[in-house]
Amino acid sequence: MFQTMVIMNLNMGNLNLEVSSLKNRLAIEEKEKVVLHVELDKEMDFQKEYKHNIEIWRKNRTKNKQKVKALIQKLQDENKELKVKTTLMKS
Repeated sequence: MFQTMVIMNLNMGNLNLEVSSLKNRLAIEEKEKVVLHVELDKEMDFQKEYKHNIEIWRKNRTKNKQKVKALIQKLQDENKELKVKTTLMKS
């Protein structure tokens, strides 16, 4: 009877240690999960800001291209006018 009680106490002690170990592991994994979620949120925020910056850059690039085209057209028109004037002056 005594041996049975000792074995039962040892088994219960082992079971308690195992449960405690599993609780600790669960707590650690929960903390890691929170950290990973924070990192994921930061990455998602970064990607949103990056996409927003790309959109702004594209809009600015388009505006600049339009300005350059208008300037080129203006210079070409002025060049044609000068050619006409110089041709008339020579004649």
